[in-house]
Amino acid sequence: MLIGICEISLYLPNSNSLKDKRSILAGYINSLKKRYNISIAEIDKKNSWKKSVIGIAYINDNRRLIDSVMEKIISDTEIQPEIQLIDYWFSVN
Repeated sequence: MLIGICEISLYLPNSNSLKDKRSILAGYINSLKKRYNISIAEIDKKNSWKKSVIGIAYINDNRRLIDSVMEKIISDTEIQPEIQLIDYWFSVN
């Protein structure tokens, strides 16, 4: 069993309140959960209106599949209209 872990730092330029931020992130998180069957949550910057850090975990026996899923998640994040990708890292253990 292998575990892929990813941390994504985001900037939300159109967010003017925590309510805006939570609304934007809820749509983003739910779409990734539904599409990739991952565990995902906001793990840092919870009280910042414009920034967020998202943690993702994915378990599988196939390392290539984990790498592929994580790369697709990053690609999907880069094309989100209300979210800008600041930085990310992922590892497989």
